[in-house]
Amino acid sequence: MSQFTSSRKSMIGVFAVLASLTAPLAFAQSADPAAPQTAAPAETPAATPQKKSWSDVDLDKDGKLTKTEAAAVPALGKVFDQADGNADGALTTDEYKNYVAKVQATKGNPAGG
Repeated sequence: MSQFTSSRKSMIGVFAVLASLTAPLAFAQSADPAAPQTAAPAETPAATPQKKSWSDVDLDKDGKLTKTEAAAVPALGKVFDQADGNADGALTTDEYKNYVAKVQATKGNPAGG
């Protein structure tokens, strides 16, 4: 029975990590600045966070995100340093896509290989 409990706790931990990592993945899917922008419904409950595209967060419209800009999306702000591949303080869409691919590959290999 204890093996089952341990296995169950491990699965809960995996799901928690997966949930925290998928939030930035949803953000990555809307990172295409050429994608059409649609207006949010007029009556959006305050408790429901709105999805933001890359261009929404890129306030200076230079195609890159600073750490300050990325902080507008809490999940992205948490992984900014890991995603900034060349550690120049600016996150490009390519760096972010590479980070997401690396995270997804790691999820497929639980040993972290």
